[in-house]
Amino acid sequence: MSDKSYEHARRIGPVYDPELAARLTRKPWEAPHSRSFSCANAWNLLIASYLAYAPKDQAIAELLRHGMTSYNGGIVWVEKENDVAFVASDGQHAIVAARGSDEMRDWWDNLQVGLVDDTMGRVHGGISKAIARVWQHLDSRGLELVSQAKRVWLTGHSRGALMITLVAARWRARGVCLDGLYTFGSPRIGDEKFQAELHASMPGLIHRVQNEGDWMADMPPNPPYRHVHVGELTSTRESDDTEDGASPQEKETRLKLLLNQGITGLRDRIIGHHLPQAYFKGLQEYCEA
Repeated sequence: MSDKSYEHARRIGPVYDPELAARLTRKPWEAPHSRSFSCANAWNLLIASYLAYAPKDQAIAELLRHGMTSYNGGIVWVEKENDVAFVASDGQHAIVAARGSDEMRDWWDNLQVGLVDDTMGRVHGGISKAIARVWQHLDSRGLELVSQAKRVWLTGHSRGALMITLVAARWRARGVCLDGLYTFGSPRIGDEKFQAELHASMPGLIHRVQNEGDWMADMPPNPPYRHVHVGELTSTRESDDTEDGASPQEKETRLKLLLNQGITGLRDRIIGHHLPQAYFKGLQEYCEA
């Protein structure tokens, strides 16, 4: 997501609603010892995964505003080409997040679905290459910040979900304590051995949020590929208020608007359920049901 796309997403949000956040969250975190799905934690982590798409200065400002980091805590921002991961800490809790697909090169990585050896099993080859670009600094400066926190949470959306899952696997293999992994719209990551070993190392701590209709989260298809998901599924659904009850004239008007938006409008229509703002809406409706 380019800076322009990020601003577009902010306009059509919701990105951050203080009243909604007050209903869904209790600071600093809800039930930190709980292994069950938490709407409060999911909402905080969805915001963090979304901010990974933002320019560095803007993301840091938002992380400070949301209380996800502090001047007494710290932030490590790792950016190589278009791959981004960050660690933000308020001194007690640390959040580790990675950016999802943005540029065409990201999609080239995404298409390299062949399985390669990695920690705990075999994983998506293109994502293994992507995490390699940020791994050195994330595993040194980032891990130093993580080791100082009492609670550590990991998150990512789309491709960022795959990247952060590999981070979790590598750190858990070395005994790093992690309190939860929440992914949003995560595609399939690796083979069954990887799934089994990661689940055993983080029992009940991996939560995979997927919107109904998000077909991109079911890639690559199995069969013919051997890739599987990780984590316990929480299925969310964003109500489609663009079609229900619409008159033929209203539908025609919306179609014209979509066509006028060009490539951006077409993209949003095809992968709309996969976009970050769709997950904000889906999670809100799930948690307030």
